[in-house]
Amino acid sequence: METQTPPTLLFDVDNDLQLLSDTLAALPVPKEVDLQGLRQLIDARIEDLKKLLDNPPKNDASRKKLNEGKLEIAGEEWDLNEIFKQEAIQLSDDFNIDETLAATFLLYGRQESQRLDRTPLQSAKFLFHTRRKNILDSIRLIFAYIVEEKTEGDTRELLSNTVESLLSSGGAGDRAPTFVNRCISAMGEVRQAVQQLRDKEKHARTLGMAPDPGFKEDLELQLRFLRNQHEMLASIVFYIVKYKRAGVSEFRRLLDVLKGLDRYDAFTAHHILPVFAFISVLCGTESPLSFEETIQLHKETLRNYKESHWPLRYCQAAVLVWWLSEFNGLCNDPPPGNAPSKDTLDYYKDIHDPAKLALKDGGLEFIMGMAADIGPESRLNSAKEDLHRFLQTRVPPLEDVSMLLFEFKSLLIGQFELFIDGFIANMANLLHNIKTAEEEDDIMNQRTYDHELERFFLIVHFVYDGRQNAGMDFWSDPESNLYGFLQWAARNQTPFMVATFCYMLASLSYGSECAEAAHKFLVDEAMPGANRNRRGESLTWNFIFKHMRIYLAELEKRQKALVPNPSYRAPPLPNNAAEPAPHLSMELDGMMRLTSQITTDCPDAKAWLDANPDFNFILALFELLNLQASTQLWDSIFSTIIALLTDKDETFGNKVWTALDNWALGPTPTPSTALQLGNSSTTAMRSFAQGGSDNFDLIIRSVHPAEAFTRLLARLVEPPEANLGSSNRISGMVPYVDFILGTIFANTTVKNLPRDLPPNPDREETVPEKLSRVHYKRSRPALQLSCLQFIYACLASFNDNLLDMAHKGLSVDGGMRTSLLLTYAKLHPFGRVMEHILTEKCLNVLFEILQLGVEDLFGSTEPPVAVVDTILYTIMILDLAIQMQPTYFRVVRPFIKQNEGPRRITLGGNSFEKLEKAVHYHLDTIVHIGLFVGASQQEIVLAAIKLLEKFNISPDFASAAESGYGRSANINRVLGAVEQSDESRRIVFNFIQQWEFQDELQLEASGFDGHFPLKLPILRFLDNSLAAQPNAYTLAHLILGFGYDQKDGIQLSTAPGGVGTGVSLLHCVLNAALDTKDYSISEDVIYVPAYCELKNACFSVLSRLWSASSTSGDILFILRANNFFFEGFMAESTIQPSTLWFFDLGASAFCDFLKRRTALFEYTALEIRQLNLQGASTMVQKYLATLLGTTTLPERGAIANVHILDLVDFLEFIFPERTRSPQVELLTDVSLSTFEEEDLSGVLLYELVKVSEFLQIKKNELLKSGAIGAEHEPLVDNEIDIIHSHLFCENQLRRCRSARLQCLTAWANLVIIMLEDCDMERMPKTGFVLQALQTILLKLEVFSVDDIGAAEVLSSLAHSLISHLNFDMATFGAGRGNDLANDRLYQLFRVSLRCIQSTSATAKLREDFYNVSLRYLNGMAATYGRSSDARRHSTQTVKASGDKLLEVICNDAYAGEGSCKVVSLLLLQALAVVATEENSSYVVETLVRQNFLVVLVDSIKNIVSDLARTRPEDVPMVMKAFNAATGFLFRIAQTRVGAGHVINAGLFQALRECELFSADPDLGLGFSGDQALQQYYALLFDIMRVVLACILSRGPQNRQAIDAGKLFLMDNRNVAVTVFKRHAGIGGKTTQGGVGDLKQLADMFVLLFSLTGFIENGDGDYYG
Repeated sequence: METQTPPTLLFDVDNDLQLLSDTLAALPVPKEVDLQGLRQLIDARIEDLKKLLDNPPKNDASRKKLNEGKLEIAGEEWDLNEIFKQEAIQLSDDFNIDETLAATFLLYGRQESQRLDRTPLQSAKFLFHTRRKNILDSIRLIFAYIVEEKTEGDTRELLSNTVESLLSSGGAGDRAPTFVNRCISAMGEVRQAVQQLRDKEKHARTLGMAPDPGFKEDLELQLRFLRNQHEMLASIVFYIVKYKRAGVSEFRRLLDVLKGLDRYDAFTAHHILPVFAFISVLCGTESPLSFEETIQLHKETLRNYKESHWPLRYCQAAVLVWWLSEFNGLCNDPPPGNAPSKDTLDYYKDIHDPAKLALKDGGLEFIMGMAADIGPESRLNSAKEDLHRFLQTRVPPLEDVSMLLFEFKSLLIGQFELFIDGFIANMANLLHNIKTAEEEDDIMNQRTYDHELERFFLIVHFVYDGRQNAGMDFWSDPESNLYGFLQWAARNQTPFMVATFCYMLASLSYGSECAEAAHKFLVDEAMPGANRNRRGESLTWNFIFKHMRIYLAELEKRQKALVPNPSYRAPPLPNNAAEPAPHLSMELDGMMRLTSQITTDCPDAKAWLDANPDFNFILALFELLNLQASTQLWDSIFSTIIALLTDKDETFGNKVWTALDNWALGPTPTPSTALQLGNSSTTAMRSFAQGGSDNFDLIIRSVHPAEAFTRLLARLVEPPEANLGSSNRISGMVPYVDFILGTIFANTTVKNLPRDLPPNPDREETVPEKLSRVHYKRSRPALQLSCLQFIYACLASFNDNLLDMAHKGLSVDGGMRTSLLLTYAKLHPFGRVMEHILTEKCLNVLFEILQLGVEDLFGSTEPPVAVVDTILYTIMILDLAIQMQPTYFRVVRPFIKQNEGPRRITLGGNSFEKLEKAVHYHLDTIVHIGLFVGASQQEIVLAAIKLLEKFNISPDFASAAESGYGRSANINRVLGAVEQSDESRRIVFNFIQQWEFQDELQLEASGFDGHFPLKLPILRFLDNSLAAQPNAYTLAHLILGFGYDQKDGIQLSTAPGGVGTGVSLLHCVLNAALDTKDYSISEDVIYVPAYCELKNACFSVLSRLWSASSTSGDILFILRANNFFFEGFMAESTIQPSTLWFFDLGASAFCDFLKRRTALFEYTALEIRQLNLQGASTMVQKYLATLLGTTTLPERGAIANVHILDLVDFLEFIFPERTRSPQVELLTDVSLSTFEEEDLSGVLLYELVKVSEFLQIKKNELLKSGAIGAEHEPLVDNEIDIIHSHLFCENQLRRCRSARLQCLTAWANLVIIMLEDCDMERMPKTGFVLQALQTILLKLEVFSVDDIGAAEVLSSLAHSLISHLNFDMATFGAGRGNDLANDRLYQLFRVSLRCIQSTSATAKLREDFYNVSLRYLNGMAATYGRSSDARRHSTQTVKASGDKLLEVICNDAYAGEGSCKVVSLLLLQALAVVATEENSSYVVETLVRQNFLVVLVDSIKNIVSDLARTRPEDVPMVMKAFNAATGFLFRIAQTRVGAGHVINAGLFQALRECELFSADPDLGLGFSGDQALQQYYALLFDIMRVVLACILSRGPQNRQAIDAGKLFLMDNRNVAVTVFKRHAGIGGKTTQGGVGDLKQLADMFVLLFSLTGFIENGDGDYYG
């Protein structure tokens, strides 16, 4: 095969099918689908839809052409190698398609193999089935929208026309197959394909052939595709039938198919749906048949039922039952028209008797079984399961029900609803006869009927169970057949009827409306006179109360019959102590389930029961437990208590706790013969005996009560009540926690509870045994789920914020519901639960759930809800435990150990010091978590990503001291676990596939109110992982598509999923960063928060990569190759204060927008710097052109884009420094500064959750202390809301200000980089600088008052800008442009002087303005010389600024720090120069007035002590400051007046006191360091120039100055002598001691000697 890559455009036709399917799926989303676009898609693909699954079959001509090795596909000729030809032939044989088409799919597979992570052949098969799926799914959706009337207007017209076009595509001629017939034929072909795959698998197994890698996965994937295709075809046939475009011939054909099936499996269920729909349509009022034709079809149906027995006789019986029900309804209300055969119909012969026969053959049993199979999972219920097995003895459970899709189940459920409605309305006589017969059987204590009414009740139960308000059809109209059926069925019931009727009524009570109606039904039936004119007794609340009293009385009889025996805690039952009759238990179970469902969804019913004066329901339930009712009832008892705890108040919760404690820790119960849970309860109970009773032993002997009891405790601790158990039990909930986690949960491993019951090899299983197996498979996940929910409730309900507040010194005890915070920590189960979680036994169960969950979750299309929830809760518990274990170890565990001491029961077995340590021994858990990222359940995906992130950034996994052959000593354990696993590629592609999921549809369906549900968590995982270890190779790098080389480190990977393949998560992130529009356009441009957030998150991940040295080079290469800079800037747009930011979430959108722009600026600056270092000047110039507003691309030419100076538009958004504090009266003394914490970006924000909790505590404290009364509580709540809203606004303000500052900093840095690293010609550069100055001038002055942080950035930029200007006549000479430059810089100078005087200005800000002003003054002096208008304006500007300007500068010059002090002195010097040259004494006189010269001169004498106190690294800055200070004095002293001021300021007095001259000139200042002596002489030089300037300026006639100079020389003769000696080289070289060249210093001394006339004679006397 040629190595060239197939062109993508070649296969866009199949992408259109995918797009059509996705578009149709999104049709119900408002405003999501463009009608014109949908029309174009349908028109383009209608021929493919008409073909259905038909493909040209393989033929010799195509095969011969393929074998020739050359093939033309889509106008391009391909050279084929032998491997390709063989694979194409194999594909053709497998699917019976034309060889050319097979080759096309193989090319398509080769193109997509990297993305699909499969071989080209496997990819071709996948794409072949995907294409079929898209075709069928599109057809199904089109028919569904029309039949179910989900569309209207033009959309409905379009789809209706498409339906007609499809239905007319059967072919030419009368004998051509109709579209529905083609669908039925296609179903047969799919079944045949499935059989071929099974035969292939069986053949390979028989021959003992080792399957190819991925063979089993490929086989299962194809089987799943085929099952789904068969299911969609069945749905299409169903919709066509409902559309009334299918006839009797198709009905007969479907029946013939069912007739040939010998297994009750998913394929059977697929056919049942259209068959039942056919029956409803053919016997409906708008039947395509005449009444006479329907009668003949009825006779044919009866004849076939008698003469032709199907292998699945119960399925045939169900079809007949459904037909008889619908046909009888038609007969009761026949359509108009002549029907000669109508008179020959006999009800008993043609309806009643066949119906009885069909019921006897299992008709209702089959419907009941199917309803149970496809209905939602319900809670465990041992009594109902027993009843189910009793009533279903012929129909096995559906083998592969997990393969049925939810949509198909919903359609089937809808048909069952129609059956129930029709059967009640049309077969009332049959139901009446059945009920009468069963009542008579019950009276006569015999059985002649087969409980068909109970089966019908259970059909209703299974159909409506768990569906909120689905049963309103039964309640909405009291005059309807359905409501009348309930009234009729509620009377004169046998025990089986009572139980099943209660289950049925419970299923009709889901949802608040239905529950309220059911409660009213039971109350109305119980009202006096309600049973008037009715025979017998009805099921009412009073009937339920009566039955419970009877059952309790039976238990009391048994209790009294017990004979006490002091030798045993549990005396044996005597012979006359009989258990209550089984039927009483069965009835009671149904009643309790009914009660629990009604009270769960109907608060009025719960309140009615609580207020009932005649019967205390909750007391009766605990009395059942105390009197040791059958353990089979315990799960229902516990479930009913749980229901009564719905929306519980504290008082009721405490009552339940008290009753539960009295029972659970009470006397020993009677032993039970029930099977034990696992095989370790005896051992476990010994260790538990200190905290529990033998009632716990009875609980764990069966799964059902254990599961319900655990759910009960989970409800009690969610949220926790004040006492968390009995007040007399100092151990809090420890006994319960030990029982649930140490006894129940620890024994739910596969070893104790196998996944399946052991098979019986000696005989075939009976149907009840198969049902037992189904029920058993549900038990372990359900039990584990209840335990996990309890664990999660204990962890999640613990408020560690309270401990955090106490740790910060806040008083919280006064407002807590418990007496003390420490009491809360002790009584709450959190501590004990954490202790159990860290044990080996508990962790083994958690890790096993994850291990088995991989197979359970991915092995079926619709995995059981309990399995899904078990996996989800396990992941969430591990995540929460890792999050909360610091609190446990730091606070909770030490306190509990300290207070309980030796009384505490120590847990047995091994424990881990941290959860991460346990994972070290089960690293495959990390692999399992990674695999769950590929789940179809979004909750599991999000939880797995979150937990994987915690593992990845945990220090315990970051590195470990391990070494091996070819491995680094520092190994990331999480990465190692994934890399070494066979599932590493699958985990990488899990992230890619989840990213490609169109979660934006969910976002748009919610009205953009939220986040991207999948993409954002993935980005957060990547961002946090990269931030934690930026330069280490981690799991985040692997998932993004990087690899690792021992020599070269992190690099681009070419493995599947790697960046080098072009299909990687990094490419997904990159494409989203470039392609995502963060705004939508309707009438105005509106920035959408979710899209702004997504785009910013993408940029953040990329920023982490280009900022890390280990990945910077590679990521810059990738971004450059994808034109990231050009595409990013061309997509950039400007914003204005009037821009819309999506209402309430506008602040978040604005911040994300600015952060994303910040990252773009930072990337651009880095890229220009890197390109400049590499010498890529051409590319740098292209970047510069784009920044200046024009992008030139080879394929698109010159394109205008936003100028870099226009992208500082965000400065137009004005934000105050802080929000206005709210006015409160009752919460005035609350300080909330403690709750300020920095977020990830370093912004100090209020923790609003903690603040709300603290304010609630303060409210409780005020109420408890009596400071406020209950009447003031609403006022306090209102103030809490006000404070919360205020702090929310404050947080948003801080985020906005921070984001604006960061963006401004990045923008300013980019502008500086442009000036420094881009080769700009002089004039354009000058123009750019002046334009930039104009852009920032106004904001510079404003921000110097309002936003110092932003002002510092702008001032620094202004300094850089003016530094890049050339001050010469070319820039500032005559001409309009030069005048503009003069004017712009003069404005900057004026602004700088004003900003220096700002009271808010910082030293950094003033330093920048000093530099700007200094640069301006010096530049103008160099440009224009001494006499110019510019210099005169400068002097006038300084005068106009007033004395305050010089005062501020003087303060910095004397007391400033570092470079600010130096530059302020330099500025003073420049100002003095300008004033001097303008013959102005303003500056000097002002300095004298402010006593600055005295202060500055006086500082000379302290230079030695200042240096002594200075750190060595800061000495150069002190030297610079001294040099600047003496330089300023030197400048002042150059005029006669200035020299006088300096001398009068005490210059020579300061020199006499200066320690510099008292030091030994040969030793210097005595500081350590090579430059100490050199620094000494540098200081001498600085001082000497000031002295000389003063004497020279004052002149020889000024004897005061001459005498002062002589005295100075007399005092420092030894210094002068030493300088002369060192300069002359006496005693060594002139640079002796490293002091440098002293010529200038020696010359100064010589000049000073000459000026003062100071001469020394030989005797040591001085003359002058």
